Amino acid sequence: MQKRYLILSFIEGAAVMAAELCGAKLLAPVFGSSLYVWSAVMGVTLGALATGYFYGGKLSLKKENLNSVLFKVLLLAAIFILLMPLCESYLLNYLSSFPFTLAVVLSSFVILFLPVFLLGASSPLFIALQTKTQNDSGQVSGTIYAISTFGGIIATFLCGFYLIPQWGLTITLINFGSLLFIAALLLLKIFKVAYLFIFFGLFFLNLKHFYTAEDILYSSESIMGKVEIKDVKRAEGNVRLLLVNKIVQSEMSLLTQKSVSDYIKLLDAVIINEKAPKRALVLGLGAGLTSNLLVQKGYHVTAVEFDARIIEVAENYFELNKKVRTVCDDARHFINQSDERYDLVLFDVFKSEELPDHVITQESLAKLKHLLYPNAQVFVNWHGYLKGEIGKGTSVVYNTLKTSFSEVFLNSTSLVEDSRNIVFTAFNPQSLYSNSYVDTNFVPFLFPTQEINTDDRPVLQKANALAGKRWRALYLLASI
Repeated sequence: MQKRYLILSFIEGAAVMAAELCGAKLLAPVFGSSLYVWSAVMGVTLGALATGYFYGGKLSLKKENLNSVLFKVLLLAAIFILLMPLCESYLLNYLSSFPFTLAVVLSSFVILFLPVFLLGASSPLFIALQTKTQNDSGQVSGTIYAISTFGGIIATFLCGFYLIPQWGLTITLINFGSLLFIAALLLLKIFKVAYLFIFFGLFFLNLKHFYTAEDILYSSESIMGKVEIKDVKRAEGNVRLLLVNKIVQSEMSLLTQKSVSDYIKLLDAVIINEKAPKRALVLGLGAGLTSNLLVQKGYHVTAVEFDARIIEVAENYFELNKKVRTVCDDARHFINQSDERYDLVLFDVFKSEELPDHVITQESLAKLKHLLYPNAQVFVNWHGYLKGEIGKGTSVVYNTLKTSFSEVFLNSTSLVEDSRNIVFTAFNPQSLYSNSYVDTNFVPFLFPTQEINTDDRPVLQKANALAGKRWRALYLLASI
């Protein structure tokens, strides 16, 4: 078998996975990274590969020069990879005006289908070019798909752990599009000036778009999403925003350097000031404003945050109190490994509408219970949906908390479900419940399910999917 086709097959497989990963992350600033988004991305990817394999099989039967056909397919694939960031910039805001599920599927199709379709179409051509006799077909097919898959594996790790965090989505796609084009040009030895003009035109258009200055203080893309910091003017004064995937996570007044969100005000009301220093664990740092609040209330605070960029911006842009001890770790892993004890624990692990449901499970809470002092309280920040199908996620959280804590109360920032936060407070009888306001509108028997979130049966993400979908859709509608 000729090495040049094996090399191109490796690059093709790498480009497929780079396109899929970057495509999902390109959608995230508009649609988030929920179950709906990943389902759409994976469905479109598999559909594009399937139709690409079929179309490539048809092309392989043609009598014309297959080498030239393969080059044209790879060239078009490289061009459409370069078009992906431009499609995100100029088309997604328009598509987001459609109903949420339709918008996600359409956007996935627009960004992903053509590049992945063309990459899929190349595989039968590689096989046809390498197959000399009928007896060779099995070995050739197996080798081509194995090498292509191996390229995909390498690209997955490279994109997830280095390229996207270090360079962002646009540069990563430029790299893979360029690699595919240059490799096809050199290895297939086909040259036309028109191809170069088209390719380099898109190349520099992407670079121009990438380096266009935006009215933001900080911007970073990674496999965990797009993080941005920007200042906005409001009636009450200038406010600094932390955004993850275009969704506001934290809001700080530049005048007072304190949060202006109703959620933090609610926490301020339900958590008492401590005369003697106590220990608090915050799972999910955000901009650090909740941690700062706890320091002011007399707590020694340990804040756990999985995304190192969030820790960086909390320290550099949001005046994170130097007394806060930060740990870059997954919240569940930290709970499992910790042997320290705490008087207060705050779960604040929402990122946009996304929920790491492995953090709030029956087993996780059972482990956490061993880290708590007798009078400890546990708080969970949550969205505002409570009743009916859309409130199932809230019900699952309540039921799961009740497996470890005999008392669970709910407080809310308002009575409007679409725009409020709920804060769960959980404790055992020996603890003194210190909140100053209990919302009597929350009655446990109104909850629509008795399911519990466990490690073996993690139902929370599914139960909460409808609420996450509505929350993101309303946010998009408000931003149009």
